[in-house]
Amino acid sequence: MLRNLDFNYFMKKIILSVALLISGLTHAQDSIFNNKSIDFGVGVANILSPGSGVGYEGKFFDPLSLNLGYRVMLNRDFGVSANLAYNNFSGKTNVKDISTNFYSFSLNGFLNLRSFLNFGEFSNKLGLLAHVGAGGSINTIEKGQGYKPTTSRDLAYFFNAGLMPQYKINDKLAINLDFVLNLQKMQQLTLDMQSAKSDVGLGKYFGTATIGVNYYCFGAKKDKAHADWSPKFDKTASELEALKNRVKQVENKLADTDKDGVADYLDLEPSTPEGSIVNTHGQKVTDTDGDGIEDSQDFCPTVKGSLEYKGCPSAFVSAAESQEKEVEGQLKYDIEKYTADINFQTKSSAVKLTSKKQLDGLAKILIANTNLVVNLHGHCDNIGEDVLNNKLSLDRANSVRDYLVTKGVPASRITTKGHGTLKPKQSNETEKGREANRRVEFEVKTK
Repeated sequence: MLRNLDFNYFMKKIILSVALLISGLTHAQDSIFNNKSIDFGVGVANILSPGSGVGYEGKFFDPLSLNLGYRVMLNRDFGVSANLAYNNFSGKTNVKDISTNFYSFSLNGFLNLRSFLNFGEFSNKLGLLAHVGAGGSINTIEKGQGYKPTTSRDLAYFFNAGLMPQYKINDKLAINLDFVLNLQKMQQLTLDMQSAKSDVGLGKYFGTATIGVNYYCFGAKKDKAHADWSPKFDKTASELEALKNRVKQVENKLADTDKDGVADYLDLEPSTPEGSIVNTHGQKVTDTDGDGIEDSQDFCPTVKGSLEYKGCPSAFVSAAESQEKEVEGQLKYDIEKYTADINFQTKSSAVKLTSKKQLDGLAKILIANTNLVVNLHGHCDNIGEDVLNNKLSLDRANSVRDYLVTKGVPASRITTKGHGTLKPKQSNETEKGREANRRVEFEVKTK
């Protein structure tokens, strides 16, 4: 009765262990290589520790060992497996026949010595796995001639350790030799199951040697190299990944959002309408007369001219040269007073209240002097990315223009440009310097 209870408990432990292992293998670490295999072997087994001493020790023949395992490598070096095994020892004399069977289940941890010791560089065909594990066995004996036919059963726990040399045939198949030492514990009978001895509980051991195959052709990553043979360091894959990252960085840097032919990191106006004519800084070029010269640089913006004569026909050169002049005298003093220190908050293009009071004074001068034109130049400190600063500097110039327009200054007399961080007024190493660089400068001339 007690042995039946022990057997039921033993089977429950096996079922629970299998369930836990399957759950763990299902959630095994994802990898760039195939990590699953079926390991099968068939060979011989032999009792290595003393038996009962009744004459069968060392006289077993036709020994048989079968092993079937499902293995998952968690990475290139380490893995786990669930194994089922069968071992048989048959013995015979003139009057007695004995057949001893061992049915076992075990959980094993694997170490890929080929990867762990990095000797895969010397051979792409030879491998070596080491494994240790523990499990339970059901041992039975069938007594034949010379006995009253009976079947006895014994339960035991065991530990095992082994080495598995491998030879790779192709990416899907390898042959192996597996040498395993099994240590039985908590037995009721000797390994040949002939008698109970006082030292049975200390353990009995036997060895197996099998030849078999490692089969890799299944699983979601079956088309990739298996972890048993995957290189420790895939230089080609690493270099390719690094190259992809560099190409991606270059592509990001050369992005041209507004498709004007100027990369965003150089574009001072990264959102010009598609089809706009722009200069080398991505700024929209207004060319009223279509002579290829931007109106802000064209002394005759409504008459086609040439670059040699600053956008004018030769007959208009002297008139063109006299169109714009520097403001002088009291008017120059008043303008400088109202345009000094027009600064902005960090990452902002909003005109400050103190600046609006100054711009109100400038607007009155521009309205009273209709021959004055204004070129507004926006600037930034060095905080942030160039693409954003280029746009921000232009936004600041446009904000000042828009404010002057609300005060009655015609927009046709105002041009704007953004310079990003290219022309700092002071050093960007200090907060005071950065504040001075967040500015709009004014270029006021007469026409």
